[in-house]
Amino acid sequence: MIKKQILAFLFIALSIVSCSKDEPTSSPAIAFTQAEGKAVNGQYTITGTITSSVSLLKVIVTKEGDTAPFIIDDTTAKNKNSYPYSYLITGITKDTYIIIDVYDQNNTKTSTRFLIRV
Repeated sequence: MIKKQILAFLFIALSIVSCSKDEPTSSPAIAFTQAEGKAVNGQYTITGTITSSVSLLKVIVTKEGDTAPFIIDDTTAKNKNSYPYSYLITGITKDTYIIIDVYDQNNTKTSTRFLIRV
């Protein structure tokens, strides 16, 4: 009798847990239109799409080695689940990696690098 009660309890508990709504947990994904860029007159426009199951919060673009962000996009990217982006990068005088940090509204961060050659 006790075994049946334990099995019934486990069945009910597992049913409740499996039916509960979970928050999306996957990280934002960053896709680029090109594999790498080629600067013309010291500038290049990075384009692509950011997708996320959780609405975006912001995108921060930084030239590798710089301490200050080059672009903080906390308006056009905010609240979107699919965001086609286009960021003009200027002042490219040597091969430069661009760091793109994407934050969703759960504060999950995804980072990637993009190479711009001169």
